[in-house]
Amino acid sequence: MQDEQIIALYWARDQRAVEETDRAYGALCRSLARRILSSREDAEECVNDGYLRLWQRIPPERPASLSSYLTRILRNLCLDRLRREGSAKRGGRAVTLSLDELEQVTGRGGVESGVLAQELGQAVDRFLRTQPETARNVFLRRYYFLDERTEIAARFGISAAQVSVILSRTRKRLRNYLKEEGLL
Repeated sequence: MQDEQIIALYWARDQRAVEETDRAYGALCRSLARRILSSREDAEECVNDGYLRLWQRIPPERPASLSSYLTRILRNLCLDRLRREGSAKRGGRAVTLSLDELEQVTGRGGVESGVLAQELGQAVDRFLRTQPETARNVFLRRYYFLDERTEIAARFGISAAQVSVILSRTRKRLRNYLKEEGLL
């Protein structure tokens, strides 16, 4: 079923919307949640919470991309849970390291909130649209989907060293871009 059809089910308040969402994006959601949370049970609970949040938000919202909208909701739910439970205690070391790499670029600790976070997110989005496809995809796999370098390398058929170089150069360009935008 296409995104538009699934969204129409949400708008009609049809319970099949959640089933179709799970059929279309369940594997992606579970993979993302398990990557962030070390507990399979916590991951499954966050996926279910993500579906509930989606049900609560559509309507009134009508996302352009259901998968992007859902993964953003899910990622935020998982990161919130990770923060609440304590990342070291929950096995979130890889997530912490990944987010720390980005914090070095922004010069800000922790997850941003409010208007500044929104501006920063929009600036990163604009920046990524200007990057070569490979750099953009590697960056998103590492910092949005929280993939390990070796997983990224296998996905794109490059070495882990090349992934590190691409990430390093992209972070440097991002830092310069954010300075130009007046956000650093």
